[in-house]
Amino acid sequence: MAPAAISWYCFTQEEKNDLEHSWSLVEAKKNHIACDIYEMIFNQCPEARRLFPKLKFVGSKPDRKNNEFAFQAMRFMQVIEGAVKALDHLTSLDVILDNLGRRHGKLEVNGKFRSYYWSVFLECSIYCLRHAFSKRMNDKEVDHVIILWRYLLRDVMKKIKAGTTADIAHRLHQMSIDDSRKYSLPAIQHKESNASSAGTDFDDIL
Repeated sequence: MAPAAISWYCFTQEEKNDLEHSWSLVEAKKNHIACDIYEMIFNQCPEARRLFPKLKFVGSKPDRKNNEFAFQAMRFMQVIEGAVKALDHLTSLDVILDNLGRRHGKLEVNGKFRSYYWSVFLECSIYCLRHAFSKRMNDKEVDHVIILWRYLLRDVMKKIKAGTTADIAHRLHQMSIDDSRKYSLPAIQHKESNASSAGTDFDDIL
């Protein structure tokens, strides 16, 4: 049975306007915010560094001047920006986020990615966005919009994680099929036939 589709939070038009307005206040600083998010991720979850072997670190902090660091940070920010730009048609992001999640499936199967990283990404994003908003909005306004941002980014992460889960399930299924073929009777008979033709006792190669 296919998993139930994950629904997006239903924002009112006023809430969409508030999200778009808050983004407009910090959009010019999005590169800096992206780097802040990634630096915080690495501080909170140092083991995530192994996902990016090309990144350079100065002590415990990533080298912000490193092109690879800036590139990875901006790729993540593009996902955030894409969500706020698609508030009127969020379902159009489903395929994109699913594919993004599926690209992480291999990393998780290989032990390089952990599912709790998505929670770390979410919390670090919310923290850095709150910090950026606080420079342009009062506390009450920040408290209001950050709730909306949490709804939005929570669903983004859910969509990506669903893609990861689907890819892992597919990979495990393929592995089970490969194992079944490997140990099927025809395969064993073929192996035995080859051993006999080579003049080798079959029992000696098990």
